[in-house]
Amino acid sequence: MKKLLVTLTPSQSKRLIAKGLLATEEIQYALDNGYLCVTLGTTSSYLVEELIPDYDKTKHIAGVTVSEGLWITEADSRAYDAIFYKGEYLEKKKVKDVLADMGEGDVIIKSANAFDADMVPIVLLASETGGTVGSFLGAAASKNITVIMPSGLEKCIPVLYDEFSGGFGKDDWDLAIGTPVGAIAIPQGFPFTEIHALNVLFDVEAIPIAAGGVNGAEGSISLFIEGSDDDIDDAYELLKEIKKEPPFPKIEHLQ
Repeated sequence: MKKLLVTLTPSQSKRLIAKGLLATEEIQYALDNGYLCVTLGTTSSYLVEELIPDYDKTKHIAGVTVSEGLWITEADSRAYDAIFYKGEYLEKKKVKDVLADMGEGDVIIKSANAFDADMVPIVLLASETGGTVGSFLGAAASKNITVIMPSGLEKCIPVLYDEFSGGFGKDDWDLAIGTPVGAIAIPQGFPFTEIHALNVLFDVEAIPIAAGGVNGAEGSISLFIEGSDDDIDDAYELLKEIKKEPPFPKIEHLQ
């Protein structure tokens, strides 16, 4: 057994998560046999880029957290959801356009804004009608569509959703530096982090041991990774390449 230490910035984590997602049995099955729907979000945009190399990640965003606060992008500058049917990219489609044809074995990817203390995915809602989540959540539950919710460990919060559920809605704030939002927990969504990605790709175990940093390492996560000699060697080689991942490109089309 070998031990490996690595520190990943948020963009490096997103790249690792995307590669891990693409290696899962669920997504490979959906690409071969049915629908893979990748809804808007920064983490999910990296998965689209793995499938469409020249994809513009900065347009695959609706809500986003920037230094000014929680924000949203200009609607007319956004991409559609990235919808794939049997591996073929269906342009100018949203998940709601194909829900009627979806069922068991199909997959929806929705980036999480947070994982609570029980690793339950949470999504922030700025839309009057619940946004993308509002458009598919009921149908996904009724039709047994798999919902995978990727995000980096940087988005773990040390409280349970129940501690603030019902405490606010998007129209309840007295003051807000940024876009006012509500929040919904999605317990039927499967969380997918750097830990899951490393396990899928290399059959290793990863444990977060530190978080944060400066000089470009803000939001980073440091991981203790353990596994067989060969698996750790393979993980080390991929992580050295992932360390070259640049920061997420600047988003110019904020409202």
